[in-house]
Amino acid sequence: MVALSRPSSSSSSSSSIKYDTIIFDLGDVLFTWSPSTKTSVSPKTLRSILQTTTWFQYEKGEISEEECYASVALEMALSPSEVRDAFQHARETLVSRPFMVDLIRQLKPGRKIYAMSNISTEDFDFLRTKSSDIDLFDHCFTSSAAGERKPNIGYFRHVLEQTGADPARTIFVDDKLDNVLAARSFGMTGILYDDFETVERHLRNLCFDAKARAEVFMRQNACKHLSYTSTGVTIHENFAQLLILEATHDPTLVNYTKYDGPFNFFRGEGELTTSAFPCDVDTTSIGITCSDHMSSEKRNEVMDAILQLRNADGIPQVYFDTSRPRIDPVVCVNVLTLFYKYGRGKQLKQCYEWVESVLRYRAFNEGTRYYEPPEAFLFFLSRLFLVAPDVHKRLGPIFAECCRERLGMKGDALALAMRVLCCNFAGIDASGDLMTLRSMQDIDGGWPDGWFYKYGSNGVLIANRGFTTALAINAIKGSGLRMKRPSSITNLKQAWNDTVVRIPYRLRATSYDAH
Repeated sequence: MVALSRPSSSSSSSSSIKYDTIIFDLGDVLFTWSPSTKTSVSPKTLRSILQTTTWFQYEKGEISEEECYASVALEMALSPSEVRDAFQHARETLVSRPFMVDLIRQLKPGRKIYAMSNISTEDFDFLRTKSSDIDLFDHCFTSSAAGERKPNIGYFRHVLEQTGADPARTIFVDDKLDNVLAARSFGMTGILYDDFETVERHLRNLCFDAKARAEVFMRQNACKHLSYTSTGVTIHENFAQLLILEATHDPTLVNYTKYDGPFNFFRGEGELTTSAFPCDVDTTSIGITCSDHMSSEKRNEVMDAILQLRNADGIPQVYFDTSRPRIDPVVCVNVLTLFYKYGRGKQLKQCYEWVESVLRYRAFNEGTRYYEPPEAFLFFLSRLFLVAPDVHKRLGPIFAECCRERLGMKGDALALAMRVLCCNFAGIDASGDLMTLRSMQDIDGGWPDGWFYKYGSNGVLIANRGFTTALAINAIKGSGLRMKRPSSITNLKQAWNDTVVRIPYRLRATSYDAH
């Protein structure tokens, strides 16, 4: 487990902080050692010695090595020679962590890197002869030289005064909570070290550009952004591919099937369901609004077919198969987006009224039949607002209330990205959720699992890291800005131009595999 804390201030945000100083502990962070010395002193006793007042005095340079060994020998009913032998053997076990060394080398350009350790003069002299990795640091601060030890605040004040570091632009890494807490009390960003991979993720997220790293992830995995289920099965589907296309405007990143009629969720046979899976109005609505290949005549034929799928309540059913009478409010939102985009929204009055009721009474708060996060309903509703100004005028205030209510709620990366995007749209400050989203970015630059939709019959969840990452980039890019909202019905893609991520041309692939 790793705890991360950043200073909170109304005048700063995580996106604006440029960390130029990192302070690392040495023991159990950059170097490890073993208390099993194969001497008469047990590991438990050796560790107990390290927690004595006598040892603290030794680390601060107040007593000599001989005085320390003699005193703790008396406390532990040992001889001074036994204590000396034990610590001499312990020193010989000291080794650096190569993965930590490599990470520090990557972090160093453009930054000052310091060490701050509770360590005696004798132990530090041995360390310098044992490892050349100590040269990584611009300076090593030791308790014996400072006459103070962590977590005493005087030691931290000494280091800050000597380095001239700005605490607000400084990261402190240590394996002791007391030490991290003391650093945070000065306004530093504290990372409690336990698990290296999580520490690495936090350091990369704090020190390197999130958007640039994510764009590299998207490019490196072009045409491989496949969806997968909570049961560990990879599935080949069109839905996420189309949404990645809309979020990035880059067709070289995705594979999807082009249809001259209704779209199918799957790119081939159904997976984890019936092989002859029917086309659905959800994928169809997303497909037509995200791609430009269908003629207006064919598009209107498909929309006419959707109208024929309305049930007795006037709600379009999900599948182009009357033997599967399913409805879902998110699907209804996407159908409305299609119809409003092409000037036919008034034909779905009852569908609109149901969507309004779902929003007004927060019926989506636990997700829907096919969509896992409540934020999915709000996210797709913001797409509808982009092409339906009248709908936005009527529902916008309720939408904003719902966005505010979800601020700070627990959610995975996808839910947070959608939440931030919706808040940006509504002009609501979501900096806390944005900070959490930023902290979730993985080492490879992408964002982790975000359960998006699910099989309605069995509840198996589906995620797509590419889609989650594309939305996270847009959430970061739009931080502090409102999405462009048209004053009249416009092309959906144009409406998103000011908010979607653009993959730099130099990163683009040379082929497009759409079939």
